[in-house]
Amino acid sequence: MLLIKILLSPPVFAAGFLWPLTHEVILRMSLMPTGWQSWVVSAGIVLPFALMAHFRGSWIWIK
Repeated sequence: MLLIKILLSPPVFAAGFLWPLTHEVILRMSLMPTGWQSWVVSAGIVLPFALMAHFRGSWIWIK
């Protein structure tokens, strides 16, 4: 049960799903060329949402 709770926590969900998803969207929409810069930009987009969800205890649209 603890493992499931950890895997579904906001930071792990953001790092494992939202970060790569955002990176792929950036690449597919040709907003940036591939490389480490696109990973940094996608992390910059996802990180505030993950921190907000972590400190609030839920994602913004749930509570």
